[in-house]
Amino acid sequence: MIGPFSRRSIGAIGVAAALLALLLLLSRTNITPGTATPSDLYIVDPNATGIEVGATFTIPAAQPVAGGGVFADAQAALPAPRLVIVDLFATWCPPCQQETPVLRALAEAYRDRGLQVIGISVGELPSTVAAYAERYELGYLLLVDVNSELFRAAGAGGIPTKLILDADGRVLRVVTGPLTNEAATALVEELLPTR
Repeated sequence: MIGPFSRRSIGAIGVAAALLALLLLLSRTNITPGTATPSDLYIVDPNATGIEVGATFTIPAAQPVAGGGVFADAQAALPAPRLVIVDLFATWCPPCQQETPVLRALAEAYRDRGLQVIGISVGELPSTVAAYAERYELGYLLLVDVNSELFRAAGAGGIPTKLILDADGRVLRVVTGPLTNEAATALVEELLPTR
């Protein structure tokens, strides 16, 4: 005991003072800000090979739907798609949030022509994804990939990643990063069968 302070109190005050001194020193450090390219915002593993164009991507029948139920039952209630956009995303991901209104508008605009959008939330709980769907008023199917198995099956290097599939589940295109309205519309117009 040193005066009114115990050794433990003096030690804690010393550690706090050292941390404060370190923070003050770091705050005076001149760090040049870098510029991030758009890909820096969403690529997690730049060495990921991704699924090959022409390969088949299959969603398991028992894959959970965010609002309850399983994929096979939800899919059976929908018309057969002619083109499918599978969006691997996460609710906490800013580029994914930026893209959500684009996908919502795309799903609505091309639904009658056979486009189906399927969102697959990576590593999140169904309740989190269901709340996200409600907040963004999403009318397309949202699945949950709690253990990231579909993410790994897609060979994705980050989120958001979109797999564009034909009616048989064959991969036509892989798109990394968020789509703009213009790019999304051009993509669907190019790949959606006309008859």
